[in-house]
Amino acid sequence: MSSNPLLHFITKLINIEDIKVVNYDFITDDEIVIEIQNQSKVSQCPHCGKTTNKTHQNHWYMVRYIPMSDYQVILKVNRRQLKCTECQKVFSEKLPFVKTRRTYTKRLAMKVVKEALETDVESAARRNPITVIVLLAKNSADRRSQR
Repeated sequence: MSSNPLLHFITKLINIEDIKVVNYDFITDDEIVIEIQNQSKVSQCPHCGKTTNKTHQNHWYMVRYIPMSDYQVILKVNRRQLKCTECQKVFSEKLPFVKTRRTYTKRLAMKVVKEALETDVESAARRNPITVIVLLAKNSADRRSQR
């Protein structure tokens, strides 16, 4: 386990609301996994709207975050499945920093799109862990489904 002052510093550096860094590990010379914990104890049921804190299952979820210094950053988060005490349905808690069914954060998506617009798609794709083409395709599919 890592020291508390350093974990506190990384939590401030990541700056995601209601998230606390609990551990980190350098998995390669240029990649770090940061284990984070959601500080929010309750979630709203998407089926009936009631809030619940009853955990049904735990699932570890890995998402790519914006690079820091020369390190690719992967966030490891426990995305809880909760059971609503009102309607008895099971649902996954929302992670506000990640869109549904994505393996990268909203911040990383914005960074990649900004780089692609400021430079060119090929160089942005080389500098980032997700391909710009995949990102743009998913974002345009999201926009079409919102119409």
